[in-house]
Amino acid sequence: MWQVFLSGGPVMFPLLFCSLLVVTITIERLWYFLSQRGDLEEIRRIVFRLMEKSAPLEAIQYLQKINHPVARMLQAALLHYGKDRQQVEFTLRDAGELEIRKMERGLGLLNVIITAAPLLGLLGTVTGIINSLNVLGSLQGVASPAQLSGGIAQALITTAFGLMIAIPALFVMHWLNSIIDKKVQTMNQTSKEFLDNYENRGE
Repeated sequence: MWQVFLSGGPVMFPLLFCSLLVVTITIERLWYFLSQRGDLEEIRRIVFRLMEKSAPLEAIQYLQKINHPVARMLQAALLHYGKDRQQVEFTLRDAGELEIRKMERGLGLLNVIITAAPLLGLLGTVTGIINSLNVLGSLQGVASPAQLSGGIAQALITTAFGLMIAIPALFVMHWLNSIIDKKVQTMNQTSKEFLDNYENRGE
């Protein structure tokens, strides 16, 4: 296996680095989303009930114990409890954008790898074929067709390796984006419910 890797030439090493980055980003993002715990319905019920009782400090203390983007967003808004709706709405939006940036961390690099890996593979193939043709040219001909096909096969290893990186990374990217889209929808809906309850809160 190692000999096959080395036969792909120097381009295989940046491709290997790209593959390690994909694995690292996938594991880190998976851990990030799995670490977010909390029953969203319970969060809504408790926070809205405390708002009706005009007890924002109790709601903040409750939310501080929960590792969830909605909890952090509501906590930021409750820190401005008592101010006008527009200011609270701005706070909710800013907190929501911060949570979205946290969720999207690493996805930009993953997108670059999806584009770059096949191109690196193609570069390795082109340079490999050029080297094979140079060798054949120096020999002034081909002693056997197997020599030519073997050289081209080795050159194509980099393209195959690049696609083996990009295709799984593309699926991972789509999966992570689907998770983020669902969470953003939940955050938007919760923000609207929070603002409605904020206007009708107890005095």
